[in-house]
Amino acid sequence: MKNNYLVGIDIGTKKIATIIGEVKTSEEKEELEIIGYGIAESNGMRKGVIVDMNSTVADIKKSVKDAELTAGVEVESAYINISGSHIQSINAKGSINISGRNHEISKEDIDRAVTHGSSIMLPNDKDILHVLPQEFIVDSQDDIKNPIGMIGVNLEVYILIVTISSAAVKNLLTCLKKAKIDVVKTVLSHIATAEAVLTPDEKELGVALIDIGGGTSDIAVFEKGALAFASTIGAGGYNFTNDLAIGTRTPIDKAENIKRKYGCGTDPNLKNQNIEIPSMGGKKQRLISATLLADILRPRAEEIFEMVKQKIEDEGLENKINAGIVITGGSAVLDGLLEIADEIFSAPVRIGRPYGSGGLIDKVNTPDFATSVGLIKYGLLDMKDRGVISNQPQNLLQKLKGYFNI
Repeated sequence: MKNNYLVGIDIGTKKIATIIGEVKTSEEKEELEIIGYGIAESNGMRKGVIVDMNSTVADIKKSVKDAELTAGVEVESAYINISGSHIQSINAKGSINISGRNHEISKEDIDRAVTHGSSIMLPNDKDILHVLPQEFIVDSQDDIKNPIGMIGVNLEVYILIVTISSAAVKNLLTCLKKAKIDVVKTVLSHIATAEAVLTPDEKELGVALIDIGGGTSDIAVFEKGALAFASTIGAGGYNFTNDLAIGTRTPIDKAENIKRKYGCGTDPNLKNQNIEIPSMGGKKQRLISATLLADILRPRAEEIFEMVKQKIEDEGLENKINAGIVITGGSAVLDGLLEIADEIFSAPVRIGRPYGSGGLIDKVNTPDFATSVGLIKYGLLDMKDRGVISNQPQNLLQKLKGYFNI
């Protein structure tokens, strides 16, 4: 694969989305242009976990192939996401004494403090995915974001440790290997999605991100620019569809279409209307009232938002969400969903769409592509942090070759 491209593959319960971005550098900045995208139905996942490896491999290949055809390049490596109810976030604290005559804090000191804080015992079935510094304290001076170069005797750091199921990540990596995709890095879905849809101001002021996927809903709270909490609940867009199929006795694929067309049935213009729906077993179509649609779907929306609210309150973060709620994912565009969220949270609510990239962004600026776009934006930051990309365009090829060991 050509070395100035980044690829993100969002492997979800209902879909697998692939985004290809091209890194363009100048003396002033780096820009990311989306040049390819592909989407395939996901048939081997349930609630964010692989249940059919062969199907997942085939679906990854299809999504990647479509993106390759759009971009005109071949994909060899990618950033991938991981989510599911096995995700846990743990708060921890590390502390060290600063050595050296001048007591000037270095990157090595930060690494030692983070390592000290992340030295925790985990069950045998758990792995650490991310260790994320949230705040540094130097000699009792708190709220420090970057202490490098400061003078101090004692350095403390508050960190968030994200853990995942060992089996879940191994199965995911196996699927990518079988699909002949090298994994550059596995990224928590919450973090990738946030890169695509949240603004720096929202992260700084305090914001809750709710990504309603097909089988699960991801919850992330950011405060002071850092991830403060991450969790996943086992309910998502499929629950809306399933409720509607059962409540109206219509096939699941038809229920999905009705859900997307009419949303939660809260539109005042639908109040006195009847909606034509297919019946099971090929019987003739029937009419249901829009009121019935609302009676079926509204309770599910309320349940999901109440579950999210309870998670946030359990962490004591309900008063930290000063910038409000951002909802993304495939079900975020359902008509009436924002109004229901506004009632539950009593806070500003908006839909999160990918932003900040060029090229074909107009083709993928929907909540469905939030995580996949976020993966390549995360990848750009990751490569800059590793020194792979600098503001020297003539050196980009050599640095990327070193990064990917080619």
